[in-house]
Amino acid sequence: VRYPDGTQDSVAPEKTLVCEKRKEEVRSASRQSAGSLSGDIQGPAHGDLRNEPLMDRGVSSSSQPGRQSPPRGPRQLEYLGRAFDDERRNIATPSATFSLVATMVGGGVLSLPFAMSQCGLVLGTGCLLLSAVGSAWTLSMLVDCARATGRDSFELVGHAAYGEMSRKATIALVFLICWLTKIAYFVLLTDLMVPVAELIVPSLHGLGPETIRRIVVCIAALILSPMCYKSNLSALSFMCFASVASVVVVGCVVGIRAFQSFGKEHQVQVQMPDHTNRAVEVMPLYRLWPEDWAKALYAFPTFGVSFLCHFNALPTHQELARPTRTRMRRVILVTLTLTSMIYLFVSICGYVYTGCYTCGNVLLNFSQDDSLITVARTALSLVLMLNFPLICQPCRNALFRLLAGTGCVRSCAPCATEAESGQENGSGSFSMEIVTTSDPGVDIRDFPLPRVAEPEPNRRGSSPPSSPPQACVHVYLRQDTRGGRVAGDRGSSVQVFDTFLPKEEATQQSFLEPSNLQRIVLTTLLLSTSLLVSCVMRSIMVVWSVIGSTVSFLIAFIMPALFWYKVVGPTVRPWRRRCSLVLALCCSVMSCICFVLACLNLDEPPCPTKRVAVGRQLS
Repeated sequence: VRYPDGTQDSVAPEKTLVCEKRKEEVRSASRQSAGSLSGDIQGPAHGDLRNEPLMDRGVSSSSQPGRQSPPRGPRQLEYLGRAFDDERRNIATPSATFSLVATMVGGGVLSLPFAMSQCGLVLGTGCLLLSAVGSAWTLSMLVDCARATGRDSFELVGHAAYGEMSRKATIALVFLICWLTKIAYFVLLTDLMVPVAELIVPSLHGLGPETIRRIVVCIAALILSPMCYKSNLSALSFMCFASVASVVVVGCVVGIRAFQSFGKEHQVQVQMPDHTNRAVEVMPLYRLWPEDWAKALYAFPTFGVSFLCHFNALPTHQELARPTRTRMRRVILVTLTLTSMIYLFVSICGYVYTGCYTCGNVLLNFSQDDSLITVARTALSLVLMLNFPLICQPCRNALFRLLAGTGCVRSCAPCATEAESGQENGSGSFSMEIVTTSDPGVDIRDFPLPRVAEPEPNRRGSSPPSSPPQACVHVYLRQDTRGGRVAGDRGSSVQVFDTFLPKEEATQQSFLEPSNLQRIVLTTLLLSTSLLVSCVMRSIMVVWSVIGSTVSFLIAFIMPALFWYKVVGPTVRPWRRRCSLVLALCCSVMSCICFVLACLNLDEPPCPTKRVAVGRQLS
């Protein structure tokens, strides 16, 4: 423990933690005689079991009366990076739910009908719901890790679990998925804006399809690039409403066309590999199961990408008002339920309308002169262009932190020195500065901690170590923050158990931002590279399959399970630890299989043209 005057002291961990009575012990103790049980548990030496201190150093808890096994750790303590009743926690449950829904839904919804067509209605619906359940599970795992460590970002949770290398790996994954998403946005903007541009400027028909696409995407990049160079994008906070509204508009338009043509033979458009359009006849035949299982596996990662919001879940938890476990679980469940309903509606309606000719972007199957589809294309294009800077900013910051961590660039922001931040071990554990210890429910005599010394005003001309205000960790008893029928969810105050400041350098580095010159250089590099790569992409499904088979599996399923296994696993039952490992293992195998299929289909055309070629040969 480091005190404000710079001195240090060692405290036995058994003196600073609160243990939990195992449920098995309570059940077995209830079967014993009431006389001996009363003397062991309710005596003055023990007090309330919920606040019972651990035994002194060197004394085994299993040797004490009434105990059959040692305690499992600090299961009754929870750590919040922002105080439970902090005024900055001003997001209600509906707002938090809407924020996560807006993070999930977007341009990826246009590729869900293709995934449904490759998997069939039964398997496709099952895969979508399975992805939703898995995402809800891993989101809860991330929240558990945050509440067990007091760290409110994906990278700091990774640091708490496996140390500095894990933190850098999570930053690299966030950068990679943001960069790939920018490529996907450029491809989607091209698909959406080319038909609108050809309607507005008919003379474009005289140019080649590839030339038109490159002109349109370059114009879009020039329009949105000024916003990408800004350091503050608070003016675009309304985009969460616009994103959801545009997806709802697209879903309604696709649904209208699907109901109009249900059970009837009708025509749809198919984009050929040279980006020319051809009209084909669609028969009202719908598959329940995959026709080609390899194609089904190729399309499967699209479902996982659609539910990806894990890097925004912890910031939402940090801003949620009165963040009891019950409220956060409610936010996650409602978010996944609403998103699943939207995805099911769009994917089934899109498949019903386009049948076996479903394109990777379902709007490619509609004619250019369809007025409703033109409105949907225009609305979604505007939303994607305004959302693009919101993707560019975290991508740039993640790249900057990676370069700063390797020493390639230097930050102008002050960074904590080793003397201030303390030594950090490889597992990412805390070095902390005691601020307060106040809990009327715990007898302080059971915790013989040395008194915190007052800081000396002129100690070698130095001031006490400082830490960013947002790095302060607040400790609570879990019974107070569980929610449900307890006081924490009924509006009464929650008593803080302790407060400390994490002093690791990793915590300080999470607040670093690039200077103006660095921001301009990095933004130019990211924009140019993503634009160049998007120009050679033939289909949006190629991008989604690469994202889904690599970083999506890692961020959404594998890493949360491994983090939870390391941070929370030692305090839970063995079968729950094994389940997290099984989840990580299964997702790792699926990721490898899907990545191989994605590499084999890098030249996939934007629409399935095999049946079109067969039809032309027969005719």
